[in-house]
Amino acid sequence: SEIMGDWGELAQVLRVYWSLLLGNVVEWYEFTIYGYQAIYLEKNFFQGSDVGVWLGFSITFLARPLGGVFLGSIGDKFGRSVAVNISIIGMLIGTVGQGCLPTANCGIPWLLDFGLGLFVFSPV
Repeated sequence: SEIMGDWGELAQVLRVYWSLLLGNVVEWYEFTIYGYQAIYLEKNFFQGSDVGVWLGFSITFLARPLGGVFLGSIGDKFGRSVAVNISIIGMLIGTVGQGCLPTANCGIPWLLDFGLGLFVFSPV
């Protein structure tokens, strides 16, 4: 008897779970890049606060299950397609918002606080 199954079963599992695997790999890649960029982020976005950098990092681990609850309830009420579209739009807004954030050295500190607030408290 075979312990692992045949190649056809493996191909079926990969076909079904490929998108989940890819999404998880990209997410952990983003966490890794954030960790490597912590010194740059501390100097340019958090005005030298090491604690602020790591609190920003930890918020992502809190946001994931909360987003799952939120999008899970949307998916239950309106269908998976609506939940996936909301998730994609939220990721798009978050990604563009990160690119548009000014540094703390731009002379308008409230703009940075406003941008970070929008990013952190976005529903997705």
